[in-house]
Amino acid sequence: MKHHRLPLLTVVDRCLQWFGKPSSTTVNGAQRPQPSQTARRARGYTLIEVLAAGAIISIGTTAMVSLSATLMLQEELATRVAVTRNYQENMVRLWQLGLSTVQITALMPSQAQNAVLQQAVFGTPVLVESGITTVNGVVMETALCTAVVNSSQNPATETAGASFTLTAYRPHLITDLRPPPP
Repeated sequence: MKHHRLPLLTVVDRCLQWFGKPSSTTVNGAQRPQPSQTARRARGYTLIEVLAAGAIISIGTTAMVSLSATLMLQEELATRVAVTRNYQENMVRLWQLGLSTVQITALMPSQAQNAVLQQAVFGTPVLVESGITTVNGVVMETALCTAVVNSSQNPATETAGASFTLTAYRPHLITDLRPPPP
């Protein structure tokens, strides 16, 4: 009668060897006498050894599942941050091109019609012109664009996550040359 080993039993065997199951050689390297064929078949693993190997395998499996779930959550949050920052940067670029905040709001994609924006952005990003400043002798207009990431894991609800604020500058000359918005 042939004895076939299953792959799972091979893993259990390796775990048991790691726990100190005696090998075929002694400490000084001399070979141990080999047991007879009937004695070799009678020798097996104790229940404690099998339970210990099963515990190691179950702990490893649990750790892998936990790590996988954590990585998926981190990837989802990183995607939301990237979408929010991209939306915010596009608002700032339109403002730097000379558009007014009303025109920018009209041009930007609506969150109500875009499922990706609904999941990624908390509330509505805001672009507020904050006045005029001088940078290196050049008169510049400034604006602050604030956007908040949605950190909720439930798609039906929103939870405020990290808030990002960009400070944008554009030369004051552009507003002098541009006609006023309607």
